[in-house]
Amino acid sequence: MKILVVSDSHKKLNNLVDIYNLEKPDIVISAGDYFRDCEELSHIYPDSRYFYVPGNCDFFPGKLKEELFVYIHPFKFFITHGHLYHVKRTYDTIKEKGKLLQANVIICGHTHKKLLEKFDNITIFNPGAAVNGDYGIININDSNIEFLQKVLSNI
Repeated sequence: MKILVVSDSHKKLNNLVDIYNLEKPDIVISAGDYFRDCEELSHIYPDSRYFYVPGNCDFFPGKLKEELFVYIHPFKFFITHGHLYHVKRTYDTIKEKGKLLQANVIICGHTHKKLLEKFDNITIFNPGAAVNGDYGIININDSNIEFLQKVLSNI
């Protein structure tokens, strides 16, 4: 299973379309800041599953939850933008929340900087900013998980 992870697209839907066409994922996860880009992507490519949360730049998100806890067999994902946990200063608070939820993977954005870090059997993954062409891929095969940080080359 291939999971595309994006964040901070900031109205650059064309970047998401280019990334989607390059990767052809089974699942798309967006950690916010212009979640509507991901929502629009879901209308263009309805065959994938989509999980997305709003960020601090998303106004009027309606009933959209700011945090998701998703089970993608056999892993538990905690998805949030990161601003609620002040990730621009420290990742400690979001790590504590991930431990409390017994997550295997924490997906966040907000900083516009890539991060891939493992701690206490949890992986925190920030794909960077899709507005700059940054994105991530998670491959799941049985009980194995692989994290890749990538950048769209035609930016």
